[in-house]
Amino acid sequence: MSNTTLTFDMIKTYQYGCNFTYGFVFSRDRQKIFLIKTGQDGTINGYQNKYLKLACELRDKYGFSVVCASTPSSDIDQMAQFAEIVKSKFEITDATKIYFMGMSNGASIGCLGHVSFPQISRFLLINPPLIINTIKLCRCAQKFTGEMMTFVFGSLDPSVHLVGILKLHERENVHVAVVPGQDHHFSKDRFNLLDLIKSTIL
Repeated sequence: MSNTTLTFDMIKTYQYGCNFTYGFVFSRDRQKIFLIKTGQDGTINGYQNKYLKLACELRDKYGFSVVCASTPSSDIDQMAQFAEIVKSKFEITDATKIYFMGMSNGASIGCLGHVSFPQISRFLLINPPLIINTIKLCRCAQKFTGEMMTFVFGSLDPSVHLVGILKLHERENVHVAVVPGQDHHFSKDRFNLLDLIKSTIL
């Protein structure tokens, strides 16, 4: 898939104290929705179009409509805003499948604010800054009642030494994994995020 041919179907920017940008990739099935929350100050395209490429792959291979959201601040109220934006573009019913992937601070916001978007059933949280929000993230993992919440850390991430604390809350619907050789950005060796999604929450 050539990066030069990729584009979001729609891009919207909203003002909630600062500018939040949302990129939409629509499939025919509007009842399968995959949400991507970038790292702090990351663009919706991602480095070398990694989020845009991922969104198109999720549409083409799995039939998801995808919404990618920027993360201009650390305010967990962003999840309530995310829910509002998604519900304005999709008809959400009890049958709608909504999955979430967050990177770094986007992962932390998704975890800490998940109660604001209860329709999300599965979470993939990649390198949330556990070193900053240890107690809060562990408490969210402990209280999670959805289908699946998976935390994934690179072995070179600054928070990896605290993973053992998070593992205390592992159970059938909460999992914690460490990927050898990956850093905070999961950028080494052309790491394939789609493979990680397939092995964790799809």
